[in-house]
Amino acid sequence: MRVLTQIIGAARPVKLADVVHVNNPIRILLVEDDSSDAILIDRELRKGGLEYQSLRVQNREQFVQALANQRPDIILSDHGLPAFDGLTALAIAKEKVPETPFIFVTGSLGEEMAIKTLKSGATDYVLKHALGNLVPAVRRALSQAADRLRRKQAEEELRQFQARKTAILDAAVDAIITIDHEGKIQAWNRAAEEMFGYKAAEVMNKEMAELIIPPDLRMAQRQGLIQYVSGRHGGKGNRHYESRAMRADGSEFPVEIALARIPLEGFPMFTGFVRDITERKKTEEQIRGWNAELERRVRERTAQLEAANKELEAFSYSVSHDLRAPVRHIEGFTQVLEPMLRGHLSDEAANVFKMISQSTRHMNRLIEGLLAFSRTNRAEMVFTDVDLGVLVDEARSELGAQIQGRDIEWVILRLPTVRGDPITLRQVFINLLSNALKYTTTRAKPRIEMEVRDAGHERVIGVRDNGVGFEPQYTDRLFGVFQRLHPATQFEGTGIGLAIVRRIIARHGGQTWAEGERDKGAAFYFSLPKHPDAALAKV
Repeated sequence: MRVLTQIIGAARPVKLADVVHVNNPIRILLVEDDSSDAILIDRELRKGGLEYQSLRVQNREQFVQALANQRPDIILSDHGLPAFDGLTALAIAKEKVPETPFIFVTGSLGEEMAIKTLKSGATDYVLKHALGNLVPAVRRALSQAADRLRRKQAEEELRQFQARKTAILDAAVDAIITIDHEGKIQAWNRAAEEMFGYKAAEVMNKEMAELIIPPDLRMAQRQGLIQYVSGRHGGKGNRHYESRAMRADGSEFPVEIALARIPLEGFPMFTGFVRDITERKKTEEQIRGWNAELERRVRERTAQLEAANKELEAFSYSVSHDLRAPVRHIEGFTQVLEPMLRGHLSDEAANVFKMISQSTRHMNRLIEGLLAFSRTNRAEMVFTDVDLGVLVDEARSELGAQIQGRDIEWVILRLPTVRGDPITLRQVFINLLSNALKYTTTRAKPRIEMEVRDAGHERVIGVRDNGVGFEPQYTDRLFGVFQRLHPATQFEGTGIGLAIVRRIIARHGGQTWAEGERDKGAAFYFSLPKHPDAALAKV
């Protein structure tokens, strides 16, 4: 465009309007109709060491066009042009580029006109016969413009920050309150207005304690503030606690407060995030009531169960004890009669007599088992360190009669030492190994394996065999009293052994379970806590 190619003059081949490409050049817009003056200005700028790009214009149209094309960093303007005066250029510049410094470079400027130009918004003025002042004036004007720009940017950033802060505070569900070192309110968001019933304008620069702290807590709040301000609280000032607050109508309610200390030069400030926990407290109270009721019912039910169990145990013991004598008498008399009647009874009568003897012996075993089961629950247990490997060896020794004459494959890994009662745990292994020996009698090569594994807070021990097994759907019946999955004619027993195992392990705080399939063997497991509570011995 023609406005970008104005000729400075014929005194030198360089054209001031041509763009001179230098590093980080200052963009200068020169309003000057005299080519000689333009050359002198150019020379002075170069002599002063400025790196710049310059564009010279001579009339209003060119000036407006130049401003539209690119904002200059500084404008240097003659005061009096034949077709375009400097004050008009200044007015246009203040409208189009208000932040750009504007310096008058003129031949003469009276005191009155100088004052007028400065009042109109000129940054400075330099007389043409004193161009040595031009470069300092340019540098000063650019520095002041940079300062103004930085200040404006800082103000804009502050404005945006304040806008964001206000939006965040107003959007917050919790009341957010900031106080100074004297306890006077400096920030009060919309949630605080709704929570306490005061508008922000009503509380600003007023003492918070008088407005929202209940009377009986105000002294403690003021003393605490003094400690926080002085740093005698012994921490960073960040706290999280529950308290009470007061509304504008005087009503009190429970609150949860997160308090943050804001370090500043001089005295700190404090921001509190306040949450109304009225509903939470109601819920907690309801839960406490439900828990108390549940505990009461559990105690009542436990007492009822304990009483029923004691009655049942007493009944079982009494019945078993009272039955022992007559059953023992029957068994004794049948033994006396047997040699006396031998050879004098018909085959049918002999079979009946034999059935009486077998039934009497079976009844005696049932009674002994029931008594053993009752004693298991009443026996005192003493917890100590128990080597399970030793207990297994003792159990195998006691079961020697069942083992003798059989080719049994034993697989026994190293067993751990646990906390438990050695006497009752020994009975557990006797019962489980006896069970495995009994149900592998039909196997040509019986195999009994001990298993052990760590299960976090407890240890699991198992006894696996390759015996006759059982139907999985009947697993729950295995540990019941007098529960048998095989007829007595096939495998002798009373159905008490596994029930005793379950009772002993339960008193140790553990569990019992079984796995198996018909004709594929069975595995019986029990768990023992690594850190049992000795109080379990009283269960």
